[in-house]
Amino acid sequence: MIAKTEAIVLRWYPVSESSRVVSWLTPDRGRLATLIKGSQRPKSAFLGQYDLFQTCEVLYYARPHEGLMITREVAPIKTRDRLRTDWRACGVASYLAGLMGRITPPEAIHVGLYRLLEQALDELADEGATAPLLFWFELRLLETLGLAPRLQRCLDCGCAPQPSHKPGGFAYARGGWLCPACNQRDRFEHVPLPPDVLALLVSWQRAASSRSARTTRLTARQNADLERLLGLFLVHHLEQPLTGRDIALDLLARRLPHAA
Repeated sequence: MIAKTEAIVLRWYPVSESSRVVSWLTPDRGRLATLIKGSQRPKSAFLGQYDLFQTCEVLYYARPHEGLMITREVAPIKTRDRLRTDWRACGVASYLAGLMGRITPPEAIHVGLYRLLEQALDELADEGATAPLLFWFELRLLETLGLAPRLQRCLDCGCAPQPSHKPGGFAYARGGWLCPACNQRDRFEHVPLPPDVLALLVSWQRAASSRSARTTRLTARQNADLERLLGLFLVHHLEQPLTGRDIALDLLARRLPHAA
């Protein structure tokens, strides 16, 4: 049976001198892997029809539960050319696409995740990348999965954040914020959450778009706090390594990647 879908290229890898396997994220069929025969040949009809982070229309021979499906035709819909020239935006796109590929089981439909990745890639291609934008998309990913950290009320006493110079706690395993008083009594693992960083996270959670994050200027300390806090939360609740995140953030900070 021939099937057609819209799909975003997450990754591809060669399986022979002439053929590739492409991993796609789709809105109606989840994550798919298809074999594109002959796509590495110099005169292949598939040359220029797909690349990383592009949205394409894909025709393939659907063979449920019978291994790889065979691609018949591919046509680009959104090429997002900037992601092949802007290395910071490309680094963030690579991290987000890789993370989506790891958290989505094969053929498990989740339209919200597809639309979120599409939005992220569109914004990166149109406007470029910033660290606050990366953090905003991480928060949006957690919300889409139903795992958003609870930040607008204390986990224990239920009080709302108040102006204070005392840091509360981020109980990432429990899923949210502890006020300064409850933080002192909490015996579970947590890390300090300064009031200004809490305010940023709450405002980004409430924002309907990424505009507020994109226009935010972070201090070096705020950037480091957000990098650590969200990293701990994501690793614990997604149970996946954040492969590529350190590289993306290093690129955004104009630092060289850490040596292995």
